[in-house]
Order: sequence, then structure tokens, then C-alpha cells
Amino acid sequence: MLNDLDFEILNISLSYPFLFLIGVGIVLLCCSAFYKLHRNFFVGISALSLIVSFFLILYNINVQGSKGAFLGTLNNDILSFAFSSLILLFSFLYLLMEKEENQGEFYALFLFMIASLMLMVSSSNLVLIFIGLEGSSLALYTLIAIRGTQNSISAAIKYFSIAAVGSGFFALACALIYIKTGSLSLDEIISLQDSNDDILLSCAGVLIFVLCAIKLSLAPFHFWLRDVYYAAYPNLVAFISVVPKIAMFVVVIRIFMFLEPKTNGFEYIIMVLTIFSMLVGALASLTQKDVKKMFAYSSVVHSSFVLANIIPLLDHQAWIFNYQAFFIFWYWGLFWYWGLFAFSNYGVFLILSTYKNTHCESLKGLLLKKPLIAISLSVCVLSLAGIPPFGVFWGKLIVLNSVMIANYWYLALFIALSSVIMLYGYLKVIIYALFVKGEGETYTRLDFRQNFILTLCVCVSIFAVLLVMFL
Repeated sequence: MLNDLDFEILNISLSYPFLFLIGVGIVLLCCSAFYKLHRNFFVGISALSLIVSFFLILYNINVQGSKGAFLGTLNNDILSFAFSSLILLFSFLYLLMEKEENQGEFYALFLFMIASLMLMVSSSNLVLIFIGLEGSSLALYTLIAIRGTQNSISAAIKYFSIAAVGSGFFALACALIYIKTGSLSLDEIISLQDSNDDILLSCAGVLIFVLCAIKLSLAPFHFWLRDVYYAAYPNLVAFISVVPKIAMFVVVIRIFMFLEPKTNGFEYIIMVLTIFSMLVGALASLTQKDVKKMFAYSSVVHSSFVLANIIPLLDHQAWIFNYQAFFIFWYWGLFWYWGLFAFSNYGVFLILSTYKNTHCESLKGLLLKKPLIAISLSVCVLSLAGIPPFGVFWGKLIVLNSVMIANYWYLALFIALSSVIMLYGYLKVIIYALFVKGEGETYTRLDFRQNFILTLCVCVSIFAVLLVMFL
């Protein structure tokens, strides 16, 4: 049997980027079990493995082109390349800025999670997506709980419980799709022409989106988020709010492209949930006195903005007759928006990691004690608020353009309304940092690597217009 199998058809080299990370993770796990090594060893090896994985992806793009692997279950398209690169970039930055974790097991689990996220991004097969989803989720639950405090363990258990329900919905959706189409490959299902306006596929789309909404922390599936933000280390919170959601957004894009020709009116269900999510997140942020909890609701709003950007994928007329605008604004709009959001978010949480208590009162007098840190915090917060000319403003402009091109002007109005509501929460952080005098809390210093990353985040937030001009 094995002699008759043509391994060239499988194109195994496309799996090397995440198989390499899994191999390095196993080595680090063995090293942590038998040797007591300094954390710099684990950080260095993990960061180097991410760089090697990126060059393996570049090699596959140059040599293989857009050729798939494993009988079409793995993709090598522009979507997987762009967002795998984004995952590796912000995972690399997280390793450089994290200085709280000293356990070797943490870095092994971290690499396992990144490999699983890359599998999710690269696959259009529902089974592989589910494997990548569960592999990354199990590692993430452990990374949250590994801090060992009562709050972190309870937050991880809460997250696990809610996500387990979503995983059950996903498995049920896969069963419905297989009953109707006889396949679990989204590329094969899209080519079917006899499945228009099907109730089974509509139900499957709703069930899958429940899990997507949990992972993207959309209201009303966001109840786990505030506990995780409060219990985990701030730098890990920055990572959680950015990197796993990148992979989930790619899954949403592939699912939406699968659903577009086969359901009728599904986009209105998603639109109502998106509007509800952004308004709930914006209003809930107004009552938060802890900065990390406020930014938890901020991430709900930003996830809703990005979801609004890709709703037109469900509208056949919105992109068939505007293909060029579709490609630029929907795909690259997601890429640029989430990239700019990630840099600003990393900058904010990097500064918050220097405080033991992240209450708003802790920021009092920051301008007098650390003027450069206070200005950096203000720039990153203004970027998250979407104030021109700072970073996320340009991403938000792309989102509004894409929504208006698809003629969803009412969705653009709700995006603007929730942005205005959220502005109060952002300005409260800036006011405490710049204008309220007082002792505040003792501030710990950033090391060289953290200062470099903070400088990078601030520069990207300020000069984002130069990056967007490359669109």
C-alpha cells in the first residue's frame, strides 16, 4: 500500500513550518523536565524557531506557489501566508517583551499553540480546523492557569467551560455539513451548485459561528474575557487579545465564503450580533475602573469592527461586481486593521505590566515621574481610540470604506457611534496618566528589549499612514 502512494502528491513540505514548531516544543519540554536552564535559553530557542518557521513559509511560497498539500486540505494561498506571518510576528514580539514566565513548560506549550494556530490559518478542511482549534485552545487554557493564582485558575476553567460548549456546536455543524454535502472540505463544498438556500447549511453556519463568537469574544459570548484579562499577566493578555483572534478571523473568512452562495439572509444574523456586540462592549467599558478590564471590553468592540469588515463576504452582489475593491478592502483591510490594533495594544499592556495594580488611580502622576512612558501610553491609547493621525484610525477608515462600498451604511453608523462611546473610556486613561496629580503606584522599569518593543509600537502608531500607503 505504501509503495503505491505518491508522496509528491501529498506535498508534505507545506506542513514543515508548524511541524518544526511542534518538534522544537517537544525538545523544550524534555529540557525543562531533565535540566534546570535559564529562561533566556527557552526564550532564545523559541524566538529562533519562530524565525525559522517564517523562512520555511517563504520557501514554500517561492517553490510551491499556490499549490496545496495533503489532497487539498492544506492551502498555500495569500490568505494563509499573510496571516501566518502576522501570527509569527506578534508571537515573536511577545517572547521578547515577556519577562514574568520562568517555566520551560510555558514555552513548549506556547510553540504548540502557535503551530496549531498556523494549522487553522492554512487549512480549509473542517477536521483540520477543529484539530488546530482544540490544540491551540488546550495550550492557551494551560498558559492562563500556569500563573498558579486562584484567579488565573478559575479564569482558565471558565474559559474552558464556555469554549467546550462552542466546540460541541462546531462538531455538530460539521456533522450537518457532511450529511448535506458528503464532504468536510470547504473548497469542495463551495464548488457544489445544488446547495443554494439550504436550511441545514444555514443551521451549520449558525452553530459554527457560535464557536467563532466565543473565540472572538463577541457579546453575548464574552463573559470569560474580563476574568482572563484580570487574572493573566498583562503581556499574556496582550497576546491573547491579538494572536488567537487572527487565526479565528481567517476561519470566519473561509466559513463566510463557503456560506455565501448557499444561504439566504445569514448576513443579517451576523450583522445584528455585530452591532449588539460593539454597543455592549462600548457601554460596558464606561463603568470599568480597572484599566485591564476596560481594555477587555475594548477588544470586544474592535473584534466587532473587524467582523463588520468581512460581513460583505456573505453578500454575493457586494463582491462579485466589485472584485478589486473586495480584495483590497476586505482582505487587506482585515490585515492592516488588526496589525495596527495589535501594535497599539501591545504598547498599552507593556506599560501596564509595570504595575502590580492596574486601577485607574495607579496611573496618577505618571507624566511627572516618567514623561516618556506617559506620552507613549497616550499615543497607543489614542491609536486604539481611532483618533487621527494615529494607527487604528487608518484601519478604521479602511473598515468604513469597505462597509460603505458594500452599501451597509447603517453598519457604518453603528461603528461610528460605538467609537464615540468608547472614547470616554480611552480619554479617562489619558487624563489619569497626564493630568491627575498624585503618588500613584510604584512603577517598575522596562528592560532594553521591552523599551525597544514599546518604541516600535509607538512609532507604528504615529507613522501608520506611511504603512497604509503601500495598499
